[in-house]
Amino acid sequence: MQKNLVNMTLALVTEEVEIILGSYPKYPYQEAFSPWGLRQDLIAYVLSRVPNKYIAIDSHESPNQTVQIRCSSAQLLHIENLIHTGIRDVLHSYQKIDCRLSEQVKSGERVASW
Repeated sequence: MQKNLVNMTLALVTEEVEIILGSYPKYPYQEAFSPWGLRQDLIAYVLSRVPNKYIAIDSHESPNQTVQIRCSSAQLLHIENLIHTGIRDVLHSYQKIDCRLSEQVKSGERVASW
């Protein structure tokens, strides 16, 4: 029977990002980290800094039917701290890029389109 890999840490981090962003002001944080904004960058920031746990499930099973990841209080606190740090770092990085692009446009430089 065919199996699929599921990143259980992704589900945990995504859930924690939702909870923590809910405690931040709408502007600029919730707007900047909206699902169509920088949220994926924030999730990637956190996932790249924690050990990820995977499970193999049967291809006919839904990931929602699987057992939730268990982590210690210390691990959860570490993830929460990374989310807070990531909010600051990702937003700061985005603002630096945005400012550089604005300066290039103001100075008449051509911005490369990909």
